[in-house]
Parts: sequence; C-alpha cells; structure tokens
Amino acid sequence: MLDVVRTHQFVLARRYGSWDVVETAALKRAKAEITRLNEELEQRVVERTNQLMQASEALREAQTELAHVNRVTAMGQLAASISHEVMQPITAALTNAQAALRWLARQPPNVEEARQALGRSVNEGNRASDVIGRIRALIRKAPPRQDGLEINEAILEVMALTHGEVVKNGVSVQTQLAEGLPLIQGDRVQLQQVILNLILNAVEAMSGVSEGSRELLIGTGQEASGGVLVTVQDSGPGLNLESFDRLFDAFYTTKPGGMGMGLSICRSIVDAHGGRLWASRTAGPGAAFQFTLPLHRAQQA
Repeated sequence: MLDVVRTHQFVLARRYGSWDVVETAALKRAKAEITRLNEELEQRVVERTNQLMQASEALREAQTELAHVNRVTAMGQLAASISHEVMQPITAALTNAQAALRWLARQPPNVEEARQALGRSVNEGNRASDVIGRIRALIRKAPPRQDGLEINEAILEVMALTHGEVVKNGVSVQTQLAEGLPLIQGDRVQLQQVILNLILNAVEAMSGVSEGSRELLIGTGQEASGGVLVTVQDSGPGLNLESFDRLFDAFYTTKPGGMGMGLSICRSIVDAHGGRLWASRTAGPGAAFQFTLPLHRAQQA
C-alpha cells in the first residue's frame, strides 16, 4: 500500500494488477460530517421558511385588522351625517304611510291615492335599507375578494355615504366619471375604503378655506396602459413641501390627533391590487390624489 498524497486523505492500493483509490477513515469521517451539516442546514432552511410564512400571514392579518379599524374610524367620523341620511328616508316613509291611512279613512276611501302613498313609503324604506347596507358592507370584517367591479358605481356609493358630511362642510362636488370603463379586478370594500379616505381627507383639508371656494372633483378615466385611473382633487391649501415626501409614511400625520395611518393603508390596498397611488400639487390651489387599477382578467383576455 502506498500513501501518495497524505493531505488529501486517500491512498492508492494495487489490487489484481490495477490501482484503486481507497478512502481513509479521516476522509470518511469528514464526508459524514458534511452530510450531517447539509441535513442540519436543510432542516434549518425548512424551519426558517415556515417561520417566515407564519410571520407573513401574521403581517397580512395585522394589515387586514388595521384596515378594518381604519374603516370603522372613518365611519365614526360620518356618524352624524349618516344618521341624517338614514333618518331622512325613514321620516319620509312614515309621512307617506300616514298619508295612506288618511286616504283610506276618507268616505269613500281613495284607494288609488293610498296605493301611491304606500308605494312612495316602500321606496323610501328601500332607500334607508340601501344606506344601512352600504354601511354594513364597509364595517364588517370579511376576507378580501377579487371580483370584477365597476369603479364608477363603487365611487357613487361612497359619495352617497359622504353626502351629508360634504353638505355640512359647504363643499361643492363635481364628478367627471368616464362612461364605458372596463371592469377592474379587486375587492369592492377595500377600494371603497381608499375612495372614502381620500374624500374625507379632501373635505377636512378644505375646512380652513372660505366656503365659496371649497370644491371637490372626483373623476375617472382610462389609463394609458389600459387600466383605470381615479382622481380626487380638492381646492384646499395644498400640500406642504416639507411633508410631501412623507405623506404615505405610516404614523406620519399633520392633523392634530391624527393616527397617520389613512394614506399608508390606502397605498397598501392599491399596491395589493397591482395599482399605484400618488399625490401631486395642482396648478391652482389644492392637491390631487390619483390611483390606477388593473383591469379584470376577463377584460384583459
């Protein structure tokens, strides 16, 4: 037996006229150690991957919970206005029901007038039910959905909820909603949360502006890349240069008592939908917030 190269931990052996490489005990131990280390590393990788997946799921749940809290907080801001929006049709329904009773009490009963009054009462009841339904949809906790939805319809529903707040603050609202827009892909409640936040922020931003010049523009259109573009523009004091770059940072706020989470959550929602949310200073007074959303899969085909 001949030890050719000791540092390589092998020897050459001549057997039956040919030379064979024979591993030494040290080399075998080294290989076994490498195998053990590889198995340990693989196990650690699996464990770490599971930990990361659990952390990612916990983060997603925390973000969902935070978004829900933000929605409830926003609806709390609208409580007084919404109560008026609900009470108005309920009062009208009662008035029409009482009118129907009077028509039926006449001699002879005026059935046709009573029928019309009861029809109006039912319509007003449905109106109140619609408002309550929209509130429940925004407040309830539900897993995100990926539906095909019509963005203009979603915007109009939010505008109906914020109508009282807008009127109370003397804001004039204009809409430029493009017709025939394709369906977008996303969760209706989450996207309405974005629109609701942007509208409430705009109304609040204009609180320091004289009433005659409080104007809110809400528009939609087709994006150059094929998606849908939504714009919410106000005539408030505009965006501060110092705070402009931090608008979407979590916990950053310029409002007294503000949480600094609204815009951060809005951007997270839009990002999760494959879109983009940004702010820009306008030529005149005020600021504009815009976001894009991709089309529904059926529209892309």
